Amino acid sequence: MGRRCGAVLLVAAALLAGCHDDDAPDLSGGLPSYDEGGDGCARVVAAVSAAEPLLQPLGAEQAQAFGADVRGRLQAVADVVAASSGQWPSARVDAVASDVGVLAEAAAEPATTPREELEQVRALLRYRTEAARLVLTCLDEAAAD
Repeated sequence: MGRRCGAVLLVAAALLAGCHDDDAPDLSGGLPSYDEGGDGCARVVAAVSAAEPLLQPLGAEQAQAFGADVRGRLQAVADVVAASSGQWPSARVDAVASDVGVLAEAAAEPATTPREELEQVRALLRYRTEAARLVLTCLDEAAAD
C-alpha cells in the first residue's frame, strides 16, 4: 500500500509541476503493461505516466504534435479508464476518471481541419488538468485507506 501511495504521489508531483523528460525512452515499439490487478487507480496512474513524456510541457499544448505515438498513448489512457469501470475506490474517483477517459479519447482523435486541431488542443489541455486531478483523487483515496 505504501509503495502505491509513493508512486501516485511522484506522478502527481510530476504532472502538477509540468515536468517534461526529453530523454524519455522510446517506447514506440509497444506500451508498458497497465495490469496492476483490480485497482483502477494503479492502472490509470500507469497509463497517464506513460503518456506524459510524449506531451509538450504544461502551457505549451498548442505546440503539441499529435503523431500516432501521442494519440496512441492518449487512447491507451481512455481504454484503461473504460476497462477499469467498476474498479474505482469511490464514486468520486469514478466521476473524475470518466471525464479523463472522454477527454483522452477526444485528444486522441485525428484532426484534419484547423477547427478540429483547435478542439484537439483544447481537449489535451483539459485532459491534462483532469488527469492531474484524477491522480490526486486516487492519492486521497489511498491515504484514506
